[in-house]
Formats: sequence, C-alpha cells, structure tokens
Amino acid sequence: MAYGRQKYIDQAVSLARSVKHHMPDQPIVLVTDRKEPCAPFDSQIVMDDYKLAGTVLKTLIYKYSPFEETLFIDSDCLLTRDCSPEIEQIRQHTFSPVVNTYLRAGDSDLWLEDVGKAVQLVGGECFPKFNGGVYFFRKSAEAEAVFTTAEEMRARQTELGILDFDSAGPGEETLFGLAMAKLGVTDLYNDHGRLMRTPLNSTGPIHLDVLGGECRFVKEGALVEPAIVHFCGEWIDHPAYRIAVKELARGKRLPASRRAAIRARYAARKLAAKVARKLR
Repeated sequence: MAYGRQKYIDQAVSLARSVKHHMPDQPIVLVTDRKEPCAPFDSQIVMDDYKLAGTVLKTLIYKYSPFEETLFIDSDCLLTRDCSPEIEQIRQHTFSPVVNTYLRAGDSDLWLEDVGKAVQLVGGECFPKFNGGVYFFRKSAEAEAVFTTAEEMRARQTELGILDFDSAGPGEETLFGLAMAKLGVTDLYNDHGRLMRTPLNSTGPIHLDVLGGECRFVKEGALVEPAIVHFCGEWIDHPAYRIAVKELARGKRLPASRRAAIRARYAARKLAAKVARKLR
C-alpha cells in the first residue's frame, strides 16, 4: 500500500523489484491512490480518498486485497530471499503478524496509556506486541472479524487510552493488538527471526546482499536472518537500504567504490547530527 507522498511509491517499487527478483511467480498488487501504472506490479487497485495518510490505513487491507490469501508487506521493506518456507508456516493461521511478545498488566507500551486497563476493558488476557511490517490473512469470517474489531477499537480510542502514532491517529499495530486481545486470537506466528525483522535495536553491521539472497544482523543480542527487512523510521536512510535499492534498479551489484561512497556520506550525516545535538 502506497498512499500520498512520492517516497512511498518509490519504496513500494523497490520492494516489488525485490519480490520479482526472489519470487518471480508470486502475483503482487499495489494498493494506491495513483491512477498511473507503477511497474513492476502485476496490477494496481485504486484507493478511496482519505483526509490523512497514516499507518491506520492498514486496517483497510482486507477490503482492498483481491486475493483469497494475502501477505501484506510494508512499502519500506525489502525481500532478501525466497520466503516460501516461512509463508507455509504463517499460512497455518487465518490472521497473523509476526509475534513473539505478549504484554499483560504491569507491562508498558509506547502507544497505550495503561496496557492492563486496555486489555481488561476489551475483555482480553494479553496484548500481542509486534511490528506491523507484515500481515498474513485468509479471507474468512475469523480474519474479517479482526479487521472489523480493529475499526471498533479506533472508535474507542479515548476510552482505551490509545495514543496517536502519527497525524492520522493511532497506529494499526495497537488497534490490531487490542482486536486480537478481545477476540482471543493470541496463538500467533513466531518466526524465530526468519520471516521479518526491523534493524531497530540492532548492534553491529547489517549484512545485506539483496541480489545474492543473504541478510543477517544482531538484534537484541541474537543473530537474525530475516527474509524481509523492515527499514522503518530513520533506517530508511541506512546504507544497507540505499545500496540494495540501487542494486535492484540496476540488476547488478554496485562497484565497491560507490558502496563505500554511500556509506561515507551516511557516516558524515550521522556525525554532523551528533555534533549539532552536542552544540544545542
């Protein structure tokens, strides 16, 4: 899904190139407000007009997907290898993000004023905590109920103490998490670092060979080798992403000198920002 600014279209195109490189037989659709065709998608679906673009629009992907089974991937992700084995595992669920953490009363979350109170108000036992870089769902009454209930959670934002994620309102992760808590959908897919991870809270280098099919980095003390890397937030400017995007567009590796130049410019920007913070 790419709505609004051109950068989201550009990210979606890079993601599509990575999918076509590693899984060329998989049909991929872009859901967008643009009417002109964007290669290399197999087709496009035009969205309705919305006042504000934000992650909350992801609660509408059930409505827009033309497939019986859908793997939604955020536009700021890249596929680093064939993920067929992981897809087979997540297909055991009717709806699931990648989840390995469940919050309860006494735990804290950036986007809920009080986790325990919110979970209690929806009649749940725990709150699935996850990154919304991917969602799998099968067209079914069970999956549709998650999406419908997520919209209900949005209408109860003040009551449940849901904080705004961006200018469009709450993040879809919080809405889906509370919806699943209410419905008792808490046996979810744990990929053990194989399907999707963000570099957030990672340490050391990010090894990414997007054309060769390799990715690994250390996240929260554990080595992960995700098929999908979600370059969320400021990570979209990381050299690993910038180099991969250029190599996908070229269809071949960049010369070592160009890769080094991209890394040097990034390091210089980081240093300049650090100095500016010190001066302030």
